[in-house]
Amino acid sequence: MGLPTGPLPLAVLGFLVLMWLFKLRRAHSLYALEQQYGCGNVVKEKVSRLDFLGVLKVLEFAHHFRHKTALEYTDTLFKKYGNTYMSQILGYRIHFTCDPANIKHILSTGFADYDSSKLRGPLFNPITPHGIFTVDGLDWRVMRDQLRTQLSNNRRICDFVMFEQQFQTFLQRVPPDGQRFDIQGCFISLAIDIQSGFALGDSVGSLHPSPAPAKKHFAEDLHVIKETIVRDGFRGPLRHLSRKLEFRRSCTRARRFVMDYAEREVAKGISQDNAEGYYFMKGLNEKGADAAQLANQTLSILLANDSIATTLSGTFFLLSQHKRVVSKLRQIVLEEIGPNPPTYDQLTKIPYLTYVIHESMRFFPAAPLNARTANKHTVLPFGGGLDGSKPILIRKDDILVFSSWSSHRSEASFGSNPEEFRPERWENLGADVAGFIPFNKGPRICPGQRYAMIAISYMVARLMQTFSNVTDYNPGPWVERISMTLENDNGVLVGLS
Repeated sequence: MGLPTGPLPLAVLGFLVLMWLFKLRRAHSLYALEQQYGCGNVVKEKVSRLDFLGVLKVLEFAHHFRHKTALEYTDTLFKKYGNTYMSQILGYRIHFTCDPANIKHILSTGFADYDSSKLRGPLFNPITPHGIFTVDGLDWRVMRDQLRTQLSNNRRICDFVMFEQQFQTFLQRVPPDGQRFDIQGCFISLAIDIQSGFALGDSVGSLHPSPAPAKKHFAEDLHVIKETIVRDGFRGPLRHLSRKLEFRRSCTRARRFVMDYAEREVAKGISQDNAEGYYFMKGLNEKGADAAQLANQTLSILLANDSIATTLSGTFFLLSQHKRVVSKLRQIVLEEIGPNPPTYDQLTKIPYLTYVIHESMRFFPAAPLNARTANKHTVLPFGGGLDGSKPILIRKDDILVFSSWSSHRSEASFGSNPEEFRPERWENLGADVAGFIPFNKGPRICPGQRYAMIAISYMVARLMQTFSNVTDYNPGPWVERISMTLENDNGVLVGLS
């Protein structure tokens, strides 16, 4: 039997030969890069031969997400395979790492080699189609510079009058005589009230017993949007199998709500009246942004990982179990500030307050998992070879998932007994600890990190001034609930007296 002849068979044969030559050339090119950079082989996660597509892996991760054990599960895999390993899921090469040096490379030294929008864009497009979460490159740099300009003068943008008003409203939700209540729910409401006050110049009043209906619905829509974005992020391509009618409706209503504020802001023009103070939308309007830009950037602020709620909740969960820290922190706050509301300068000059907050952020990072996509062939500095000391080759379009949940529990970075809540460990650590990324690092570091730290510090200090005891009513250990923030699925049940 001879070879097939005729135009069609020959065309198919030619195509197959070209594909083979292309794959051969690509393999040779990748091998040359590995030799050039001295790369070693990366550990690969062991999976069933029947699951060559990685479908079972997705289902397994979804199972842990539903059962509130996703972070524990990823931590277990790092202990099994090492600080950096690779898995193949639904045709994607996915590298997982908690190595501080690799995380620093992804976020800082090798920043230009990795994109965020390929993963985040499809998730955020329905609510912020031209926001900072959906773009990379020049568009992202323009938006980042806009945000940095608005958030650079932290002393100016921190509204201590608003902070105190929100604190007094918060106190109305605290039951008397140390009775049990869910302080996490109150902190989540407090955070959206602070964020909306800062972003819109008008708090949505979630802590108020009878908020305005439109504001109440907006807060509810934000909750639906955040929940869906995170859930779909974990599902990956399988997210397309689920209906999202409620999500789409929430996006439409939320955009309309914020656009109304933006259109009114543009109609006002550039205000010369400083009596109303600074708020984000006003500052951006003064730089000539149109209504659509105001809405997109403001929604990005409101959707950003809310370190305020996560950190306050985590702090009081931990304080309720460590009376010594409560006593020490309260004594220092009263000595340094006294009974009156703190000033900006006072909050920045109490090291132990910062230690407590950093230790809480270490335990409960607002974004415990994050990811990037390689936009070119590149390398990670560690993870290859038998001991993981060699670089590894990262191919274009490979996905890199890095875990601050695990890197924050590194004995090499944080000293002995990293599972122990001990704020004093920060006396010798400093702020720039390898693998400590509560606000991210590098060019994509959260531009509002200093604002968040002041807001958190203010609320912790005021609560320490007001109460001497934090009673633990939690039914058991902390149970993860991953939304746009990291929460305790059981709530944080305490009593304040």
